[in-house]
Amino acid sequence: MGKPKILIVEDEVLIGFHVQMELSRAGYEVVGPVATGEEAIESVQIENPDIILMDIRLMGGMDGIEAARRIAAFSHAGIIFVTGYDDLALKERALFLNPLAYLSKPVGARHIDALLKC
Repeated sequence: MGKPKILIVEDEVLIGFHVQMELSRAGYEVVGPVATGEEAIESVQIENPDIILMDIRLMGGMDGIEAARRIAAFSHAGIIFVTGYDDLALKERALFLNPLAYLSKPVGARHIDALLKC
């Protein structure tokens, strides 16, 4: 089996494109980046990714945790939460959804490779 298809949900454009480039070079099929929870939900419905690299703080009215909760209602994609914030309440909300991982930024292809090989 090949490497999984990964959707990048990241509201910081430069970070999103940098992660996209790294993952593509590492052989992953990459979708996105998208910047809002609403775009993430729509992308999952259209692209059916295997993994979602989900930033917690997003543009728009929905954070990444709420987007992941809504996505889990119709998709079996694994969620990897990514954040640049050290906020215990956010972490507890995210971990309630049983993600594959909860990572602190910066995150690159080597982090994802290591995580998915376990």
